[in-house]
Amino acid sequence: MRKKRARRRRMIMLLAAAIVVFAAGCTLIYWNLPGTKLDRTLDRAASCMVSLDYVQAQEAYEQALSIDETSERAYRGLADDFIAQGQEQKAEEALLRGYEVTGSEVLLQNYIATVLNDVVDHVNGGQADFSLLNRCLDMLELSPGDSDTLSLLSACADRVLVADGRSTVMLDGLDGSESFSSYESFVNRLLSFARTDPDSYRSVVEAYCVIQAPQVYLSLSHAKAYRSLLESAKELGVQGADDLLACLDQQEEVSAFFSPMFEEFEAENYEAAKEFIVSPGYTAIRDDFIREETEYWYGKSYIPVTKEAIVFFQTQDGTRFSFVEDDSIAAPTGTIRVLGQTMLDLGVQRSCIEYVPAYDPAHYYPHVEYEIVYWNTMVSGIATDNTNVVSRMNYRFAEKTYTAEGMEANMIYDWGGSNEERKTE
Repeated sequence: MRKKRARRRRMIMLLAAAIVVFAAGCTLIYWNLPGTKLDRTLDRAASCMVSLDYVQAQEAYEQALSIDETSERAYRGLADDFIAQGQEQKAEEALLRGYEVTGSEVLLQNYIATVLNDVVDHVNGGQADFSLLNRCLDMLELSPGDSDTLSLLSACADRVLVADGRSTVMLDGLDGSESFSSYESFVNRLLSFARTDPDSYRSVVEAYCVIQAPQVYLSLSHAKAYRSLLESAKELGVQGADDLLACLDQQEEVSAFFSPMFEEFEAENYEAAKEFIVSPGYTAIRDDFIREETEYWYGKSYIPVTKEAIVFFQTQDGTRFSFVEDDSIAAPTGTIRVLGQTMLDLGVQRSCIEYVPAYDPAHYYPHVEYEIVYWNTMVSGIATDNTNVVSRMNYRFAEKTYTAEGMEANMIYDWGGSNEERKTE
């Protein structure tokens, strides 16, 4: 009987020991389960973040990802840790990697928000440029039509495109620099998004194609490329593209009309101006300017024609343009001036043209300009006869040389020519 009891006690003790061992084993297994290790590691990382121990927190988050590379919580925590350390780029990389591994929409939106915040910081710091704008387009590739990205792009347009009340992003610098290629590349990329969803992108395309500034400069070497951008914007229904295209049409027409005279003047064949300034085309331009009926083309006391650049500006009548005649903005390779003031000689309107050859602004003097005038020389009392006053239409030629001390002119008042005519008053 005693033996049976002793045997039973031993069995109970063995069973209890087995249960303890089994329980310990279960605890050990549970403690080392990947999910349990992950939660424990993430909790440790969070505790380090609270303690501002960002280095230990980073190690813990990276350890958590070694346990489970699909842990959304670990990627978000690691990104927060990098931001706390001032390492925004690493934070972006962590979120993007997390999105690529997990496909998590939450990680994607966190990544986009982190990038956009970095763009805003740079813009507010005066570092707005096309590299930042292209980062926004990168976000649109990941999340097409994202409203936050589109709003930021619209807000950045003025910062990137306009400075001191004018836009020179399409104007080549006097030092040979140019930013148009970056501008064109960005806008073409933006247009590629807009074609798939015009309604969402239209206002942003307008902000970058129809630049809002009192003065928008364009080097004529880029006119064809800018026209292409405007035509694409017009297809999307962008307001204002039509007006700018009309200005470019007028510029092309005017440039083509004056191109032969540039060639003649550059060859120093000033005689060619005699027929040119009494031609129907030239007198029509002159008279429209005098009557202020030039629809798009604008000047003040005269209209300059150059080959380098134009400037767009807004008037009460809409968008107009003028050729740029400013050697601080564009290197002068020759300027033709249409003199369009009302100057009647016994009822006859003078027809005038000036030519300014190319010059180096750094060595302005001596500076030479040429002027050809078709006028009624009778007003100077040159042409009379014994019985009647004679009105004599003739040419005047002037070579004007400017120095620091003043101007000297070589004048030929009675230059003659095939257009000379007489009539009795």
